[in-house]
Amino acid sequence: MDIDCQIKKSRRAKNIRLSVRSDGSALLTIPWWAPKSLALKFLEEKKFWLVEKIKNKQAELKINPKRTRKDYLENKESARKFVWGRLEHFNSFYNFEYKNIAIRDQKTRWGSCSRKKNLNFSYRIIFLPSELADYLIVHELCHLKEMNHSPRFWALVEKTISNYKLLRKSLRKTHV
Repeated sequence: MDIDCQIKKSRRAKNIRLSVRSDGSALLTIPWWAPKSLALKFLEEKKFWLVEKIKNKQAELKINPKRTRKDYLENKESARKFVWGRLEHFNSFYNFEYKNIAIRDQKTRWGSCSRKKNLNFSYRIIFLPSELADYLIVHELCHLKEMNHSPRFWALVEKTISNYKLLRKSLRKTHV
């Protein structure tokens, strides 16, 4: 497999970092002071890892093709209704106060919670299996009480999603 890898020098980078982007392309980030020869040596050492990751990403793209702005606009309202319904269901247990619910076309996150008590979700939540979507909603809901991932936070999540550890692993493998 011929590997096309972009090399980027960064003033913020402290180490060499190799990653595979959501479109399946590779990016090698190196500190600004590092010579290109060091980057190429690192790339050669990680070639088998990179090939495997690119193959996985390409397989994933075949299963879950990149969605467009049109897809977002067509699915935004049904995602909003779905999220509202599930939030209402789980919040009947937690009774947390939240302000706004936003459905966005987020590229790298399934959801987030702001200090202003706003909850944000990717519209792609409606394409997840129901147990993963429920985990995601409870996860963000619990951030209203605990704005961290401390043991107290996970204890809150576990009150309604007992198998959260398995679901968390599964969601991490499922890209936005």
